[in-house]
Amino acid sequence: MKIEEYLTNLCKHVGLTDDQFKIELEDEDEFIGAKIVLPEEESGLFIGFHGETLQAIQRMVRISFYEDLGEKRFKLNVNDYREQRQSQLEERIVKIAERVLETGESHTLSYLSAHDRFLTHTILSEDERFLDLVSESEGEGRERYLTIRLKTQDE
Repeated sequence: MKIEEYLTNLCKHVGLTDDQFKIELEDEDEFIGAKIVLPEEESGLFIGFHGETLQAIQRMVRISFYEDLGEKRFKLNVNDYREQRQSQLEERIVKIAERVLETGESHTLSYLSAHDRFLTHTILSEDERFLDLVSESEGEGRERYLTIRLKTQDE
């Protein structure tokens, strides 16, 4: 079985017909990407709360096709969810960072995925407007949170 067939079977298992979805594969040097395009009203089945279902399906594919993937990473997307999520997160982080700069009060964000925490750190470190800010992740598992605050003179 190949990745495309696996995802096709998954779509059919949740009740979608062949004309209701399309699977697009992208095979690059360092990763293999799969995109499932389906009606918006069905996308929640594959995305879940904060992308949890999407992450779980992606992990299942990675595990199931470990040997086929080799050194390549696998990335699953549904209806451009990842791009939309990243854009929304970026807007949110910029607003929060601007508010922290204005007020001097730190802001804590709970329930960010590891990827979202990474994006937050990256957004803040690459934007010159936020050189006076630092982002720190603390806690474990679902209790992990990220705080954006002003740098101290020691940092």
